[in-house]
Amino acid sequence: MLFFKECKKVLFSMTFVLYVVTVVAMYVTQFIHDSTPITAPLRETGEYGMTVRETPEVIMPAAVESLFGEYLSGSYPAYPIMFYKNVKLKEDKRLEMRAILEELTGLSGEEIDGFEDSREAGYFSGGLDEAGNPVTWYQEMVLPPYSLPEDLTYEHFCELMERADRLIGGGSSYAVDRLPSFFGRVPMTYEEALAEYEALMAPGELGKAYLRLHCDYMGINLAVMPVFVAAGLWQQDKRARIQALIYTRKSSGVRIVGTRFLALVGCMTVPVLLTLVYTVYTTCGMYPQMHISWGSGLGMALLWLLPDILAVSALGAFLTELFSPLLAIFFQGIWWFLTMSRTELAGEVARFGLQVRHNSLGKVALWQSQWDNFLCNRLALTALAMLALALTVWLYESRRRGRGGRMSHRTGSGRREEDA
Repeated sequence: MLFFKECKKVLFSMTFVLYVVTVVAMYVTQFIHDSTPITAPLRETGEYGMTVRETPEVIMPAAVESLFGEYLSGSYPAYPIMFYKNVKLKEDKRLEMRAILEELTGLSGEEIDGFEDSREAGYFSGGLDEAGNPVTWYQEMVLPPYSLPEDLTYEHFCELMERADRLIGGGSSYAVDRLPSFFGRVPMTYEEALAEYEALMAPGELGKAYLRLHCDYMGINLAVMPVFVAAGLWQQDKRARIQALIYTRKSSGVRIVGTRFLALVGCMTVPVLLTLVYTVYTTCGMYPQMHISWGSGLGMALLWLLPDILAVSALGAFLTELFSPLLAIFFQGIWWFLTMSRTELAGEVARFGLQVRHNSLGKVALWQSQWDNFLCNRLALTALAMLALALTVWLYESRRRGRGGRMSHRTGSGRREEDA
C-alpha cells in the first residue's frame, strides 16, 4: 500500500508532468530519425560519406590555414563552456599567437601583419539575378603565400596548437583532442563504406545501432530531469507540514525511503520504456523483410539509461534531505552542464562520469572498442546511486530519532495518542 501511495504522489506531481513532457519533447524533436532505411554503398556513385582520420598530412595544413585566417580576421570562434563565444585577443596574446604562426608558416611578423588582401572563406550573397533570385557564391580563403617547415613534426605541431587553444581560452578547434574531428575529415573509400555497412548489418547490430542513437538523445534528458521529480517528492512532506508525522512512524527508514525511491524510479522508467518500444516498432517498419534481433540491444539500452535515473534521483533525494530542493537541482544542473560541454558526441567513453554519448548509427567498431569503459561507467554510476540512497536512509533515520525525542518531550500525550 505504501508503494502505491508513493506512486500516486509521483504521478500527480507537477514535476513528473514536466519530466514526461521533456522526455516526449526530446524524443520527438531530436531522436525521431529519417524513415529511409540504410542501404549498401554503390561503387558507381563515387561518394560514400566522410570519415575522420588522424592523418598529420591532412590535419596540419588545414589547421594552420584556419588559424591563419582567424588571426587575420582578428576573431576566434570557440565553445569554452558549450556556448558559442567570439574571442578577440588582447595585444600581448595577439603577439603570442603571431609568434606561433611565424613558426608554423616561416613568415615574419611584419609579413603576416602587413598582408592587406586577406579574405575569409564562406558563402556570400549580393544582388539579384535576371529572375529576381538572390545571387550566392562561395569564396575561397585568401592568405599570403607560405609553406609549412619541412622539419615540423606532428608532435611539435600539436604543442603549438595546444598553446593556441590556451590563448583563445579553451574550447576552440585547435585543442589536440579536437584536431582530427575538425581538420581530419576525408572522403570515405568504397571499401571503408562497405565494411561499415557490413558491420552494421551483422547479426544483432542493426537493432543496437538504432537503440544506441535513441539512448544518446534520451540520456541528455535523463542526466538532469529526474532531479526535479526527486526533489519535488522529497519536499512534498515539508510543504504539507506532515514531516513530523513521518518521523514518528514505526516503519523503518529503509522501508520508507526505499519504497519512495522505488516508486520514483518506477514511474520515471515507464515513459522511457514506452519510447524504447516505439523505436523498436518504427525501426521494424523500416526493414519489413528483415528479422532484427532486439534482445541484447534492449539490455544495452536499459543498462545505458537506468543508471542515469537511479543516480540523478538518489542524489536529488539526498541533497534535498540534507539541504534543500533548490540546491539539489542547482548541483545536478552544474554537473550536467559541465558534462555536456566536455563529452564527445562519439568516441572515447569515460570510465567514470555522468553521460555516455554515441551520436551515430554507424561507427560500430568504435563503439565496440569502448564497451569495457561503458560497463565501468554504468556500474560506477549505479554504485554512486546506492551510496547516495544509503546516505539518505542514514540521514533520514538520524533526523527522525532526533526529532522524535524532542517531540516526545514536548507533546508526550499527543505522541502516545498517535501511536495508539
